[in-house]
Amino acid sequence: AFMYRCHPQTIKLVELIRNKVIGDVRLIQATFSFSMGEYDINHRLLNNALAGGGILDVGCYCASMARLIAGVAVGKPFDEPVELVGAGHVGERSRVDEYAVASVKFPSGILAQLACGVLLDLENNVRITGTHGTIIVPSPWVITRAPGFSKILVFKQHVPEEIVVETQHGLYAIEADHVAEHIAARQSPLVPWDDTLGNMRALDLWRKSVGVVYDAEK
Repeated sequence: AFMYRCHPQTIKLVELIRNKVIGDVRLIQATFSFSMGEYDINHRLLNNALAGGGILDVGCYCASMARLIAGVAVGKPFDEPVELVGAGHVGERSRVDEYAVASVKFPSGILAQLACGVLLDLENNVRITGTHGTIIVPSPWVITRAPGFSKILVFKQHVPEEIVVETQHGLYAIEADHVAEHIAARQSPLVPWDDTLGNMRALDLWRKSVGVVYDAEK
């Protein structure tokens, strides 16, 4: 879930939340789900031995975004949930989560709704609702594969404002440059180790709630 974090669009989103453009954040909704096509339990996405399932493949983005926004909203780089209750469909053959949802609560009282999956096409976006408006990110994950433009929508009193973010490089080039810049320190200033480990703990809670256990964990 690292690549979207170093994109200028996400950096701009953090700035908007930090500046309380929509007031105090109350609810974060994040979705990343797709239909992989042919049902193949040997494919890594549906393979228990390869830690398949939607939570670890794309749910990690949703959890990362929710933790990021919940933290920034209260003046921290990220925050950790105090409650996480999940539900999902675990395939009888695959024995991994094929699609799943989660309800999350943070110490500040901020709530999050997460949805992910590998066998279900959903509208992949992020919606952040605050006391004075709503921010919608239409393309939060694979933002711009090539140099170009992306946008963030800010709604106040139901009136939209479009914030355009221009990049001179594609998403993966931005990610590679960021890694190269900080590889000597072996840690990104945008995603420190504590953030990464916290995200994995949240994903473990989500899997446990859904009932996904990999054979390698037994």
